[in-house]
This record gives sequence, C-alpha cells and structure tokens, in this order.
Amino acid sequence: MIDKELQKYMPTVCPSCGKFLTFDGIHLMCNNENCEGRIACKLSSACGMLDLKSIGGQTIKPFARDFKNMFELMKWVLKNCDYPDFSLEKYEIRKDSRSHEIFVNAFLNIQSLRYDQVILMMGYDGVGRKLSIQVAKEYCGLTPDYASIERALVEKMQMEDIRTYILKAVSDLESLGVTIDKPSTKLNNINNMKTIYVCMTGSPSPINKTKEEFKSQFSNVEEVSLTDKNCQYLITNSLNSVTSKMKTAEKKGVKIITYEDFKNKFSSL
Repeated sequence: MIDKELQKYMPTVCPSCGKFLTFDGIHLMCNNENCEGRIACKLSSACGMLDLKSIGGQTIKPFARDFKNMFELMKWVLKNCDYPDFSLEKYEIRKDSRSHEIFVNAFLNIQSLRYDQVILMMGYDGVGRKLSIQVAKEYCGLTPDYASIERALVEKMQMEDIRTYILKAVSDLESLGVTIDKPSTKLNNINNMKTIYVCMTGSPSPINKTKEEFKSQFSNVEEVSLTDKNCQYLITNSLNSVTSKMKTAEKKGVKIITYEDFKNKFSSL
C-alpha cells in the first residue's frame, strides 16, 4: 500500500481524457470507457496475449481512436487488407512500407484462436484468463466452474448483449478463415492451477513493452502489493537494483526474480 503522504503527489486526472482517476491500492485507473489511453492499453495487452510479432504499444496506440477492442481491429484488417486502396497511413503507418507489411502479416498469420482468447480480445474490465475459460465453456454448452470468481463479473458475462456480441465475433472470425478452438480438457487443467501472486517493479522490456503485456502471457498470475500477505514474487528487471521494494522483499522473505527468469519458469504452465 502506498503511503498516504506519497498519494498527495499522485496524479488525479487521466492525461488522455482528463477524467478523474481512481486508486485501488495498487493501480491508478481511468474509468472512462471511451478514454483513448485506456483503450490503447487494452489493445497493447491484447497484442501480447495474441503474440502479435513486432506490434508494440506505440504502434497500436493510434488505432484506439477508432477501435474499441482487438476484435474490431482484427476484423477490419482481415476484411480489408486485400483491397488495393487499403491504407494504414491514418494510423501513422506509411503505405507500402515494411511497417505496413509487418502489421498486416501479424494478423494474417493468425490461423486459429482459442475461444477464451476471443473473449479476452474484448478487453472487458476484470475479465482475465481464468474467467474467460469458464465463460467459453458456458457459451459452448459445457458446465463452467465459477467457484472463487467474483459473482458480479460472472453475471456481467452472462448478460445477453455481451453473449450475443461474443457469439457473433466468433462467427465473424470463422467466416474470415480463423479457426476457433472450443474449450477442452487442457483449458480445464490450466484453470485449476494455483494462482501466483506477484508484485512487479521496473520495466519488463525487452521481453514486453508493458507490465500488462507481460501478465497477459500467464493464465494464473495476479498482481498484488508487495505488502500483501499472499505476495510470492517480486519481479524486477535487474537483481542488482537497489530500491525500497527490493529491500522490503528481502525483509519479508518474498522471492526476487527477473522478468526473463519468471517467464522461463512459468510460461509453459
């Protein structure tokens, strides 16, 4: 938990939209659903989740002006990229450039997606891998396991307009040649894994541009404060850094690990 004295110096308004920020003890958050900065973060996180090669936060940021989630962007690219007049110059990518080719190919190379990935592409607040797997099971007529998942989030994903939107998204992607893999025993096994509670400091670059991109690679990682009794790891970009968090982790007996070592240790789970 951040000291109250330090909170006095924290920003109070979103630099992207000017709306007031809220603080949950770990994150400063903008609650404006139409905030371009907030949407850009979700698009960037989706890039990491989908492993879109060479598309980082700065590249994806301009698309937040017109696309609310990754599904809308992917659908637009796949539907229009074969037309001669298809252009990305509005989004600061010059036509016929290498950057244009890389951007389009990143989407064209997606041959299949898991059903839960389609749900995650929507960027619904609070909906992570664990919940998306169970929602995918329910949408496919299987029995979900919502134990230990916040009821309000479950009810949100059971709303008819959200269900209809996701089912249509699956249909649209399939019509564009993307295979959607239905829930399987493998997903059940992933969901049953124990949650790993971590605190992150420094930057995960060059592994990922942002911490959200880094977290999106893991099915069972939850970020908490270093003072949280459940915290198991402090993830840092350097074991040689001398910060208050490093000292606190050593004092509390929290394991300190680099982003690279954490990925090597847990990415296959």
